[in-house]
Amino acid sequence: MLQKALGCLFVFGIAPVGIGGLWTKGIGQKREKILNLYLAGFLSELAVFQLIAVPVMVKEVYGMNLLVYLTTAVFAVLAATGFIWTLLRERDLRKRTGRNEDVNQQQAGQSQACSLRKSTISGTGNGARNRIRRTAVQNPERLLFWLLFLASVGYQMYMAFAYASFDGDDAYYVVQSVLADQTGVLNRIRPYTGLSTDLDIRHALATLPLWIAYVARMTGIHATIVAHTLLPLIFIPLTYYVFVQIGRKLFSDGSVKLPIFLTLVSIMQIWGNISIYTNETFFLTRTWQGKSVLANLILLVELWLMLELCAREKNRERQEETGSQLPYWLLLAVNHIAAAMMTSMGAFLTAMLFGITALVAAIRYRSWSILWKTALCCIPNVIYLALLLVL
Repeated sequence: MLQKALGCLFVFGIAPVGIGGLWTKGIGQKREKILNLYLAGFLSELAVFQLIAVPVMVKEVYGMNLLVYLTTAVFAVLAATGFIWTLLRERDLRKRTGRNEDVNQQQAGQSQACSLRKSTISGTGNGARNRIRRTAVQNPERLLFWLLFLASVGYQMYMAFAYASFDGDDAYYVVQSVLADQTGVLNRIRPYTGLSTDLDIRHALATLPLWIAYVARMTGIHATIVAHTLLPLIFIPLTYYVFVQIGRKLFSDGSVKLPIFLTLVSIMQIWGNISIYTNETFFLTRTWQGKSVLANLILLVELWLMLELCAREKNRERQEETGSQLPYWLLLAVNHIAAAMMTSMGAFLTAMLFGITALVAAIRYRSWSILWKTALCCIPNVIYLALLLVL
């Protein structure tokens, strides 16, 4: 029991939070964006595992133990570095902000009092009171839809945990995880027959089954239980958090539109099982499979990052303060590596999606630097596709 708790804490807590700390200066400049750091850390964890697993798998037949040792060591070093970096940055931030905190509060109070006097003198006090009333009326609606959304997500997580579904592809992908965990052999046993075989590059380079085996080895939980029960509790809320980020970019006025949008998305996910091939079916009944993670998490992250970059290009065009775009471009490259981890088509699909979007954005914002930045972000995709052809 202790191994399970400590293993889950390390893989899904310490490692992603610590690695996410390395992104503190970029996408997590404010404390309220801590979940952004967790998301970035989790994607970085997947990308690092892909970079370690592929060479180990190609070179070593019985490479599971080596993979576990190397991965754990790298995760621990990156997490420790991230925690140290975060603490140093937090200390520096407190020093810089603490000096001006009292002054800012005084200026804000004076400005608020001045605005109130002006509104009273000019006769706009009624308008201000009306806005307050409208906000008070809207707050119950926003609260209601937020509660509906959270209840819907909780229901989906409960159903995924308590009523784990079975899928025919488990006979291949989940068995690969079980074989890697129990025999130590990396993708050289046919799941259908149990006989030895050559390395199947088409499936083997998508190392998500090996990551599931790694989680099983670290936690002591059977790989099948990890896939069917544990991973939905991670992937479902992460996916909805990306939906929250996308909704914030689409509905930036802070109105009731955002929780309504999220509630509609969650309802569509629940009632989207009109075919075994729909995105919603994969999301809730095949959550642990690479193609499901690609469609429901990786591509959503791609969309969110594209919206962020386009918004910053728009602000730059208006000569407004935008902040550095570099962390978002780096996270895109990390996301592309994670896409290659999910399925053999992941690298191609993300490169095509982002390439087309970047071309449109470059024309729209007259910023041709977007194209060469896109080319740099797609280098992992090119390398991965080359490996598929060479190996």
